[in-house]
Amino acid sequence: MLMPDLTQRRLQQRDNPKMTTTVDFIIPTLKRPDHLNRCLSALAGQAILPSQVYVGIRADDPKSHDVLDRFKDDLAITAVVAVGVGVVGSMNSCLRYCQSEFIAFMDDDVELPGHWLEIMIDHLRSTPVAVAASGRDLLMDYPEMRSNETLVDDVGTFHGYGRITGNHHRGGGQPRLVDILRGSNCLFRGDFLRSAGFEKGLAGRGAQVNWELALALQARRAGYRMLFDPTVQVIHHVAPRHDNDSLHRGDFDYQSTSDVAHNETLVAIKHGKGVIRLSIPIWQLLIGSQICPGILRAFEPLFRPTPKFGARFHATISGRLAAIRTYILRRQHAG
Repeated sequence: MLMPDLTQRRLQQRDNPKMTTTVDFIIPTLKRPDHLNRCLSALAGQAILPSQVYVGIRADDPKSHDVLDRFKDDLAITAVVAVGVGVVGSMNSCLRYCQSEFIAFMDDDVELPGHWLEIMIDHLRSTPVAVAASGRDLLMDYPEMRSNETLVDDVGTFHGYGRITGNHHRGGGQPRLVDILRGSNCLFRGDFLRSAGFEKGLAGRGAQVNWELALALQARRAGYRMLFDPTVQVIHHVAPRHDNDSLHRGDFDYQSTSDVAHNETLVAIKHGKGVIRLSIPIWQLLIGSQICPGILRAFEPLFRPTPKFGARFHATISGRLAAIRTYILRRQHAG
């Protein structure tokens, strides 16, 4: 069965009270036309259509423009020339055009279930303290391993002692308030996102990891939480990246590791409030993670194989020190 064109679907939905809600979508993309095509197909199948879709496209990416042309009858879609560095530059380029009550953003290698937008709108309507909502990020990188992962309750949490837990790909249970969401699929209140923007000045040429942390800390400062709904499963195909940041895809790169460490330290110092402004950087420095190991992990190679630990540790410390320098220089410049 052919999908009704955009005008017909708008007319069919005009008596739905939820259609009075305006939602803009932001999708940054870079030379992944097959993934973008699948992403837009899923978006065109939403029970509630977005008001406008803005796709950030680089000047040297003509194939993405060709994909958008296929959806002009199904979505109100606009190509935005992406300027500025990396994914943050692309998203900020799109954000300038967003005027709706809500703003959603998603990766171009994501497939939303047909009820995603409707459910996320309901969550934000019914939960005033929530500034954003998202579903479970169902990673497709290692399907067999992912299918056997244990579901957990600790998702997107800022712990008082400094640890930040993710686990958005394997969160179980019921919808609940959390501290941070993964940026692969999110619906935000438009006023907040327009005020906060996507963090500029992060290290990295492509993914610029930890821009989500900057948003989460700003939301916390403003008295908001975020809502995670693991019952809404979003397929994430984990497409290849065109930069050197493949850390979360299992590879090691010195500069990417340094960039991650720089960004998580910088945004914690810049946007943190209260105890966590100190506890997060201290945890990062002492404990860290497998990707960015802290000082107390220096003994790990004695007990288990830890590939390239020395290089990871050096890159991590280099990035954290660079973040402190960046913060001090910006403060001096602002003063």
